Amino acid sequence: MDTLSVSTGQVVTHGTVIGTTGNTGSSTGSHLHIECLYNGEYYNPLFYFEAGEGTLYGEAPGSGSGGGNAIPPDSYDDATVQALMEEAARYLDYPYVWGGSSPSTSFDCSGFVCWVFTNSGVHNLPRTTAQGIYNQCTPVSAADAKAGDIIFFTGTYNSGVPVSHVGIYCGNGVMIHCGDPISYASINSSYWQSHFYAFGRLSGN
Repeated sequence: MDTLSVSTGQVVTHGTVIGTTGNTGSSTGSHLHIECLYNGEYYNPLFYFEAGEGTLYGEAPGSGSGGGNAIPPDSYDDATVQALMEEAARYLDYPYVWGGSSPSTSFDCSGFVCWVFTNSGVHNLPRTTAQGIYNQCTPVSAADAKAGDIIFFTGTYNSGVPVSHVGIYCGNGVMIHCGDPISYASINSSYWQSHFYAFGRLSGN
């Protein structure tokens, strides 16, 4: 970094300037490598930044519920899928909260998926991690993936396990997931394609 405005161990809050960065001459442009450590675990720092000129998960800053990617829940012929998507859509624009698992706390990615499957009546899915959800699924090929399946991603942060992020597949290359905020997103963006891990299906779905 060119300048550092905070010290090791200092607590920073939203809006705190931690420093400035520039080109060292050893890279193709200005950049910053950063990790968020909380209670001994590393979390995805993207959830704690405003995207500014860039994008968050390949999605435009301030894009809210996902704009043109939205698929109306009542457009599904399958009643089970419709129930799932109706429950998921209730929480559009809820903020990302690490460890959140209900509307009263808001959600993180796995908390959102577990809540939606359970409270839609589609599948009882007790609270677990993204990896924990994957471990309960049968893998599904991309060609066979359908609305109501679960989509998994890897390497979105240093989670220590292969699966680090999860969303619900809506069909037509779209998912609904708990980014920040909960929104629809194209899974065909360069970001999501580079981190794609697998599709999965819960038994009985």
